[in-house]
Amino acid sequence: MAGILPLIYVKDLIGVVAILLQTEECKPRKCVVMKTKVANRLSTILSEGIDVHRCAAARALGAIGLPQSITDLVAALLDEDADVRMDAATALAGVRDVSIAPKLMDNLIGDPDADVKKAVITTLVAMRYTPVIPLLRSLAVARSEDQIAWDEEEFYAEGWDSWVDIQLAAIKGLAAFAHEDAVPDILTALGDELGQDITEPAFEAFAQMGQPGASALSAQYTNGDARLRRRIARAVGQSDSRSLDDLRSAMLSDDTAAIRTLMLKNLAARDTRLAPLFGDTDAGVRAAVVQHAGTENIPLLWDLIEDPASEVRVEVFKIIADYPAEFTDKRLIEAVKKAIKGDPEAAKYAALALFALKGPKVAKGLSHVLGNTDVPHAFRIGVMETLEKAGETAVPALLGVAGDDDRQLRLASLTALANIATNDPEWPNDAGIGLLSALKGELVLPPEEEAAEEEPQEPEVVPDEAELEEIAQEIDESLPLVAENAVPGSTLHAIMANKPDLPVEEPEEIVLDEVQQRLLDMTNTRKLAKRKVSWETAVAPYLDVQRFSARLLGQVVNAEVTDALIAALDADIDQETTDAILFSLARHGAELGELPEALNEPLLALLDSAQSETRVLAVRVLGWMAHDDVVSKLEELLSHEDQLVRVEAVQALDHRNIAGPAMEKALNDKYIGVGIAAARALARINGDDAVDALVKFAVQNDGIYRYDIGKLLGQSAPIKGAAQLLALLKDEEQKINWLVAMDALAEVFQQPEPTDTLMVA
Repeated sequence: MAGILPLIYVKDLIGVVAILLQTEECKPRKCVVMKTKVANRLSTILSEGIDVHRCAAARALGAIGLPQSITDLVAALLDEDADVRMDAATALAGVRDVSIAPKLMDNLIGDPDADVKKAVITTLVAMRYTPVIPLLRSLAVARSEDQIAWDEEEFYAEGWDSWVDIQLAAIKGLAAFAHEDAVPDILTALGDELGQDITEPAFEAFAQMGQPGASALSAQYTNGDARLRRRIARAVGQSDSRSLDDLRSAMLSDDTAAIRTLMLKNLAARDTRLAPLFGDTDAGVRAAVVQHAGTENIPLLWDLIEDPASEVRVEVFKIIADYPAEFTDKRLIEAVKKAIKGDPEAAKYAALALFALKGPKVAKGLSHVLGNTDVPHAFRIGVMETLEKAGETAVPALLGVAGDDDRQLRLASLTALANIATNDPEWPNDAGIGLLSALKGELVLPPEEEAAEEEPQEPEVVPDEAELEEIAQEIDESLPLVAENAVPGSTLHAIMANKPDLPVEEPEEIVLDEVQQRLLDMTNTRKLAKRKVSWETAVAPYLDVQRFSARLLGQVVNAEVTDALIAALDADIDQETTDAILFSLARHGAELGELPEALNEPLLALLDSAQSETRVLAVRVLGWMAHDDVVSKLEELLSHEDQLVRVEAVQALDHRNIAGPAMEKALNDKYIGVGIAAARALARINGDDAVDALVKFAVQNDGIYRYDIGKLLGQSAPIKGAAQLLALLKDEEQKINWLVAMDALAEVFQQPEPTDTLMVA
């Protein structure tokens, strides 16, 4: 048995071998041959096809990028259809052969269509064709009708002057060339009171144009209002031109804090000009510079530990938590301790910093704040992260507030417990046992059960005053609370023994008006994916704790927890707890590779649940079952009336590497989401053998998934996939599907070769 691989690894190995055996390698020679065949057919369509096909052919030829296609694309620049000319010009953007630039210039000058002109400008700029610069300078200022042909009827027909679009393209093009002589032209355009607002592209262009551009920005900065200066600051921040250094220095001392903040974020963290900003008069600037450059200026942070602004202290404490070795001076540690008594938001980060400086013993002092309602709520929540870092030391305190009336507090404590249990290499551990107790409904009891448990009990041993003083000494006296504030008997033993110390009081009834109730209902609307927890949801603590622990146990993966989750399904639990357990079991299955057969019977019953979410989760769990009948059951579920169940069944078969006739049939499902999920599975598992079915699927539903199918074919079966699409392009009776085939082909040859993908994996 020692030599047998776990099932999950065997499945992975089988999947990789299947891909290697079934996928035809896209060797360079084969790829070139197939690309050539496809390009030849596309060139024919580009010259002879209808307009929509000519556009698609131009796009596909550009995507394939063979040199032999350049001549055909250049010829298409004279096509009678403006869209074809535009797509041809765009397709030539990747070509670095400047010999074709004069042809593009002809379109820029003589083509009346504005979209064609914009595409040509983009392509010429990409080629770095400098003869276009004089024309761009003219277009940045005016229509230049003596040089450029325009559609004279456009404005009257559509009410739009296309030159405004060309002007922006010209300015961006000049910026790419960094042509300093164009500065006066752009300044002229800026001064046109009747023109459009071009300040942002103009400033970005100036920032690339050396000293002339820097001088223009400085003049605009001096005379501009706050809004204009912010735009200049953003443009300067995006440029690395040394010509802007003087302007950068001026902005660092600007009267407006927003300008100083914008500028400092674009300087290197070691830039000496940032040092004065650590003492800036504006708290936002100080916080920003600490966040941006604090790690490179540690000594400048020492005085900011006691900064009057909490936002500044927060950023400093974050750095202390990450670099505690830089803050070992006793005076600094004392300042951090003192900060815990301050603003609750900053105090949370101060606690994290102190933990990094002094270790887990800090948690002993902080644990007592959880149950103390006199402590600000934000701080009680905030210390959870610190207590989580303390690990097992903090477990009793976290369990002690798991049933708190404050929902945010109890859910935060359970989350911390789950993280502690997950990160602890030892099992069992106290945090995990506490969560299992919560799952069973033993950690927090229903009110009626609590009331019935009023039998004489032996009093718990409470530490005397001397012991309390000894505990307090372990914690620094400057911490906010000491051991005297602990709730008597809130120990792990008492919690696990199911002996709550204090009865849980019923929360006061909150009466909402009609509007408030509607908003609350909207907030708590249930969704299957990525649901957020609402703190206002009126859920009894004992139910809330059981449900949430059931979901959190999904990250604590071991056989004992798996068995406990399965056992809980047989208990008398509500619908939400059931769904949470199924969610966790699915995660266990994904981690372990398979789930015990003991789950089979309760799981099959849940497949018939009246709730769609329960059915979907049950199918997800079923996908990880090792039972012999699972595959046939999943294939049976491919015809279930619930479309989400069908999608989940496809995905379950996918990760089991099962893609037979039932999966191919799923391609024709009336819900297209099932079809594309099946297409992904077939492509990954069957490779070349899936091509016929995938191409057929690509042309269904108006070709909505043609790009996705092109990508799948390019990743799994590029040669056979391209050949099948090419055959479609040669079939005159399939002309209605040519557009789909060409768009899919454009995707096929843009994907990495399958052999490369496997090597990475």
